[in-house]
Amino acid sequence: MSVPTPATLSGLRAAIDDLADPARVAGILRVVPGARTNGAPVPKLRALARGVPLAKDAAGFEKYCALMDALCKSRSREEILVGSFIVGRHQRAVKELRWARVAPWLAAVDNWETCDQMSAEILATMVDADPKLLSRVLTLAKSTNEWQRRLAVATAASVNQRGRFQPAITRAVCEALERDPSAMIRRAVAWARRELGKGTRAGRA
Repeated sequence: MSVPTPATLSGLRAAIDDLADPARVAGILRVVPGARTNGAPVPKLRALARGVPLAKDAAGFEKYCALMDALCKSRSREEILVGSFIVGRHQRAVKELRWARVAPWLAAVDNWETCDQMSAEILATMVDADPKLLSRVLTLAKSTNEWQRRLAVATAASVNQRGRFQPAITRAVCEALERDPSAMIRRAVAWARRELGKGTRAGRA
């Protein structure tokens, strides 16, 4: 698998097309209803993202953010996942991202898989670095769009993973959504509370 250096939109799309697995499409759609997918497996998408050279400076990272802008416009499962993985490899830079910079990415989410990966790779890192962003997450929790509310809960779960622990943020989001009319959101709240419980039992509270 080869990706141009630096990665280009056309190069990434060609590489993603090479990973297409039509035999897996129906199975993915059963698990991730509504996804626009070519059937590419997540491990191969992660490997593709790892093949993209790390940005050497802020300007290089911004080029990857601009790449993510374009990938999100497609609403493709594979393109959004690869973009999230590429940006997520730059955790130090992600901590400095402004909410306005990532807002267009959030608007592209329309299934639980891209939602949860974007939360884990990007949003949770931002919120962990700047807990004042809780107000932004709570705004998502008030959205009429189910996927925006899912982003809030997924972030509340992810801020207690990968060495992070933000119990106040998780509790605030869970309290806001524990009576949500969507069964999917209520299940996600239970997931977020389980992640919080793991950290509490580990003695981090």
